[in-house]
Amino acid sequence: MIKQSIIAITTLGLLTITATAADTKACAGCHGANFEKAALGKSKIVKDLSKEDIVKALKGYKDGSYGGAMKTVMKGQVAKLDDKAIEEIASSIAGGDAKATDDNKTKVASDDNKTKASADTNKTKK
Repeated sequence: MIKQSIIAITTLGLLTITATAADTKACAGCHGANFEKAALGKSKIVKDLSKEDIVKALKGYKDGSYGGAMKTVMKGQVAKLDDKAIEEIASSIAGGDAKATDDNKTKVASDDNKTKASADTNKTKK
C-alpha cells in the first residue's frame, strides 16, 4: 500500500506538465510515446482504445467515476482539461482506430500468405 502511494506521488511529481489541446507529451512517460504500454503495468493499452472509449475514460477520471488502480494519478492528470482538450487528445491518440485498421490489413495479408504457402506445400507433397 505504501509502495503504491509512493509510486503515485512520484508519478504525479514527474508528470507535472499540463496537457493542453492535443499535447500528449505528459502521457508518454507512463503510456509510451505511441501509447503502446500498460501504464505502470496496470492500465489498458491506450492505442487499442477507440476515441469514444478514450473520451469516456478521461472524462470519468476527471469526475472520479472511472478508473481502477491508477484513478488517483489520472484524476490529477486530467483535472485541468476541458471537454475540447479531452476530445483533441482522444482524437490524436485514436489514430489507434486507423492503426488497428492498417494492422488488421497487414494481419489479413500475412494470414493469406500463410494459407497460400500452406496450400503450396500441400501441392508439393502430393
